[in-house]
Amino acid sequence: MSIIGTLPGDCLAGLHADTYRLTLDFERNEHGHIVLTIIGTDHSGAQEIERLTTTRFYISDWAKSCLLSKGDDGYDKKHRLVAGQRYKVALMPTKEIEDDSDRTTEALRKRGIKKYGYGKPLAGIVPRIREVVSNQLMEKMGFRYIAAPHDIITDSGGLPGVIGAYLGDDGSLLFAYCDHPGSRWNVGGAFAFLAS
Repeated sequence: MSIIGTLPGDCLAGLHADTYRLTLDFERNEHGHIVLTIIGTDHSGAQEIERLTTTRFYISDWAKSCLLSKGDDGYDKKHRLVAGQRYKVALMPTKEIEDDSDRTTEALRKRGIKKYGYGKPLAGIVPRIREVVSNQLMEKMGFRYIAAPHDIITDSGGLPGVIGAYLGDDGSLLFAYCDHPGSRWNVGGAFAFLAS
């Protein structure tokens, strides 16, 4: 198995060649969901920011605040991946919940876990997804964003957030979304779960 890139400044650093091809081919599981494989890194939130900005990704201020959170629910304490471990990720479209008023993080999380048997992810899968899934691939998949229904991270202002990859007008973006109980998601995205 070959590695694509080895330097932090390389946009595909540490990704296996077959993992990259997998996203191009859009492997689907028995539920029709796109499945991809990412390779974990044990980066701190600060290291994630450096890695992504070095490779010309944009990170919203709110996402930076979540990545740098030092709280008990912070990125460094609860959301880092195991370095070198392969994670299979299933992308469930948010449009599976048709009614806009019902499309909450909790409802989407329950659907993925209870209906499909997926596992709740760590926030650490999102930076890897952002590296593997380019804006062009995200468009081809039909998604404006890919968010992870991970346990919330409280940012420096005390707001609960979840992290996602967004198809930004100015380039590839890592963002955070406020996850209050009444918050709703639009139909144009996908939630990333751990697949067995």
